[in-house]
Amino acid sequence: MSMSGLSADPIPLHIDGELPAPPAPDVIGTSAGAGRRPAPAVRLGRVDWAALGVEPRWKGQETGDCPAVFSPVRGPATGLEPYKRYAAGARQRGETALVVACIGAGERRHNVFSGTVAPGIHLPHRYGSISANPLPLGVSPALGDGLDHAEHDLGARLLNRPPGTWFRLTYRRESGFSRPGVARVWPPPGEGELRPILVDGLGDPVAGVWVPEGGGARWFVVPHGTDQRLLVEWLVQRALPAYVPGALTRARSTLVRDPAFATDAEARLVEAIDEEQRAHERRQTEMQQQLAALRAVADPLRDGLLFGTGRPLEDAVHDVLVAAGATVTRLDDVFGTKSADLLAEYGGRRVLVEVKSANNRPPQSLPDKLLKHLNTWPGLTGTEPVDGGVLVVNHQIKLPPAQRDTEVYTDRAFADALTVPVVGSVRLFNWWRHEDWEAVRNAVFGDTDVAQAHEIAEPDADPKASGRPHLLR
Repeated sequence: MSMSGLSADPIPLHIDGELPAPPAPDVIGTSAGAGRRPAPAVRLGRVDWAALGVEPRWKGQETGDCPAVFSPVRGPATGLEPYKRYAAGARQRGETALVVACIGAGERRHNVFSGTVAPGIHLPHRYGSISANPLPLGVSPALGDGLDHAEHDLGARLLNRPPGTWFRLTYRRESGFSRPGVARVWPPPGEGELRPILVDGLGDPVAGVWVPEGGGARWFVVPHGTDQRLLVEWLVQRALPAYVPGALTRARSTLVRDPAFATDAEARLVEAIDEEQRAHERRQTEMQQQLAALRAVADPLRDGLLFGTGRPLEDAVHDVLVAAGATVTRLDDVFGTKSADLLAEYGGRRVLVEVKSANNRPPQSLPDKLLKHLNTWPGLTGTEPVDGGVLVVNHQIKLPPAQRDTEVYTDRAFADALTVPVVGSVRLFNWWRHEDWEAVRNAVFGDTDVAQAHEIAEPDADPKASGRPHLLR
């Protein structure tokens, strides 16, 4: 039988809200008067319910046969008749009570204890509530740990199409006491858990699922402003098959089929698809961990080369030279300010490295500092001769790196008269991120290939001139 021959009924879905009324037409020649118009209320978006395979059930319509509740403005009013009938129907069928609720819509308030607080969600019975604190702009959430397929899919959809504002979600359990010194309130408050689906940089949930102790319900909490079509599509395509499959069976939906009546070929392919999905999620987790490890190493060096001054900049230059294969000694730890910052050796060549920074264009006196250290180097105790030096400068720090001058010194006459090489730290960064170690070595040590070829041609040369590292006696 072809798929086009299958019939399916729309899935009844309780929409917690008023049936949207069409906008009133503007009548020419009328006026609303000079008075101030009231602020517009939070309204539901326009959704093509039929295209999603959904029959919306609004206030005043039957909700007892609905498999889920969609609350696009705030959590459903659990004390009112529509939710009571829905919950009673779910209990009678032995199904999980499934709610998708948006949080944070409406007027915000501020207090000294909680900061800025947006409207939260009241949970059913005596389970407490979930509060919402607006987070600053620019928050980049990440997927939480231990998610099932449906939760992972919801998190991925939210990351691809994020709302305008993220909120820090906090589960607040209802107290078992009305006030100190008063007998315990009966019945006692219910226990539950808010499991994070997406977390912010501090590990706090910004989207999650609340589950009461013992199960029986799943309340998915997402920020107000999330695309309503996204949520309804996920609810029908992922949440119902995962948590309330009986609803799709009743609707004869093609999204779910009884495995007991599947052919062997269908069963094998379903298992293969599930294994591919599990392998994909495992591999994605591994790659996310690898990326986090790479960034933990790269971030300090990237920040040091692009924006660093003083010791952080010196440390970053040190790490780049080591990555390029050089042996590097921190001279400040040995001679203090009497010498350059670093002594680098590669392929038998030894150079002093002076590291400087400038907020704007660098002064022309910086090369003199390296020349001074080259002149004083032979007089320092326990030193061996060096083959020269190089000046590394992080210049125009106040500008974004992409807007800085490519060359450290743009005065062509001055640059041509320099007797020591000068390298910008941004250029050093670009070589490092592309792993162009040859460019790093050539900039610091000169043409190292020529030097190594000279050593091979003279095997009986002085051992001190070989490629073996010789730092300080």
